Amino acid sequence: MSQTIKLSSPATREFWEIPVLYEDESLLALDKPSRLLTSPDRYDAERPNLMKLLHASIERGTPWAKERGLTYLMNAHRLDFETSGIILLAKTKPVLVALANLFGTEKPL
Repeated sequence: MSQTIKLSSPATREFWEIPVLYEDESLLALDKPSRLLTSPDRYDAERPNLMKLLHASIERGTPWAKERGLTYLMNAHRLDFETSGIILLAKTKPVLVALANLFGTEKPL
């Protein structure tokens, strides 16, 4: 499987190669670059964001999504625009709910 996910925004002429840090049947951990929103901007829905780019790639059936058989992918938390780091994505809704419950307990894992 691809160890990087290639995403692009033709509208802004931006391109990202996002490293896959960890993956199993339930989770996908990516190294989000700085200067990329995690989710849509409430003031400008057209600004590129990681989740919109990932979902568009899944819908188009790009190779990285196809080889993983992805139909669902949601972020368990967010990172700020300027922040780079690990972002954890759930591959199913039950896994997302479990992660949300873990993050919500405010206890170290």
